[in-house]
Amino acid sequence: MTALSNETGGQAGGGRFRPIAPEPTGGVCLCQTCARNGRSCCQGHDIYVTWGDCRRILSHTRQSDIIEYRACGDAAYADQDDDPVWQQQVFRPDGTRRVLRQRESGDCIFLTATGCQLPLAVRPLVCRLFPHVYSAIGLAHRWDMECLAARIDPAAVVAAGIAGVGDAEAVCWHRMLYDEIMWEGLVDEDWADL
Repeated sequence: MTALSNETGGQAGGGRFRPIAPEPTGGVCLCQTCARNGRSCCQGHDIYVTWGDCRRILSHTRQSDIIEYRACGDAAYADQDDDPVWQQQVFRPDGTRRVLRQRESGDCIFLTATGCQLPLAVRPLVCRLFPHVYSAIGLAHRWDMECLAARIDPAAVVAAGIAGVGDAEAVCWHRMLYDEIMWEGLVDEDWADL
């Protein structure tokens, strides 16, 4: 499972589009591969955010109108039988979940011509983890095929270029994501005043 839904259908990926180190062989960033060959993961996808994500983004940007609650338009994403924690904690009783606002074009509000305007430490956890596939149990050690570069480039290039983080860091972000999801299930979300 991944944390974003693609409103055009299909299993989804997350909103990660950042400048990264060039590939050793050709000097082209994997995000540039996506841009040349189709829409990036920051376009046309709902990006789920925890309250922790919201607080980090608010602290950095001073923007408070960054989220909305939206129902999932992707039936495959909404049916999270492989991750009951996600199903029970992320979705509200009315079937909506908290996501970053989008521009009319469907682009993430933080997407610029040069990638994500948020520093890595501020980006939503699902964006930091993309294109990893995961559940509450852990990382699945495979890539979400919604990621265009994962479909085009060899796995080793994706691991070095898009994921671009060590396994320990990805595991830490995964743990942080599910800690924040579980914590939210214990409190009334009305406490958050963004």
